[in-house]
Amino acid sequence: SSGKDNAIHHLNIIIFGKPNTGKTTLAESIAQALVRRYGQRNVKALRATRDLPALFQNIDKLFGRFRKPPKAVLLFADDMTKALRKLSGTVAVKDSNGQLEKMRKIDYWLDKWYDIRGELFKRGMRQGLVIMVAALHRFYGGDIDLRADADLLLVRSTGTPGTFDANKVERMLGPVVYYAMRQHEVDALRDRKELAWTAFVAKTGSGVFRVPRPPVSTKWLMRNVGSLETSEELAVEDDEPKKSAVELDSPKKKSLLQEKISVQTRPRRSKKGRRVSIVIMAAGVLTVLFFAWKYIWPLLR
Repeated sequence: SSGKDNAIHHLNIIIFGKPNTGKTTLAESIAQALVRRYGQRNVKALRATRDLPALFQNIDKLFGRFRKPPKAVLLFADDMTKALRKLSGTVAVKDSNGQLEKMRKIDYWLDKWYDIRGELFKRGMRQGLVIMVAALHRFYGGDIDLRADADLLLVRSTGTPGTFDANKVERMLGPVVYYAMRQHEVDALRDRKELAWTAFVAKTGSGVFRVPRPPVSTKWLMRNVGSLETSEELAVEDDEPKKSAVELDSPKKKSLLQEKISVQTRPRRSKKGRRVSIVIMAAGVLTVLFFAWKYIWPLLR
């Protein structure tokens, strides 16, 4: 990147935790926090699941429809571990002399990740904030440079006690924070609201804090990009019962088949099933009469 892009501040965040611990929701909460600071028109966010190239191939969408570049950009690589594993093979790039040379795909796309300020500078952004967020199931499942260069670690699960990962997480968080976070994990088994608690490690220290969840009624800021098979839906966990899809889409009329299904009573048994039931009942009655005749009748004589 050129030396003129230093007015773009860069923050690298890693979120790690087991599946279904709210890593995607946490990334959306970060985007919502940016909106409160810069305004919704000045914040743009992209999310790609297991598809790192899709983030950079769709950056132009952040700038195309707006006269001014956004003041804050968030790029979220969901399941970064599998995204990196998919980057096998090589890609042809030009060196400083204009000659083509082969470069590993994983190195090519990670270079763009680390040089995101240069990528944004090429598209007209001269100042502002860019936040790169990578979600991992295991802290050691990411690239070594990615882990070493993180400005902030957000921990959603502490791992199985006694394992390598759990021991390392305890060392990073410190015993007090580690066991406080573990207690919140246990409480979350009974109350999903406890998933909002997040442990963090920064250069200033570590601790536990509660992250406000995005309002259910608010449209999510992060735009899904990438292939359809790897793009997962943004699940918002609500404490209140959700309405069914039919209730949410009330203007649309049900089809005739749907109406028939909705009013259909319990299916009747077939004739064969009724016959089997009658035979079983008759056999049961005969069995009771037999035991009564054999054991009870002699006592009544």
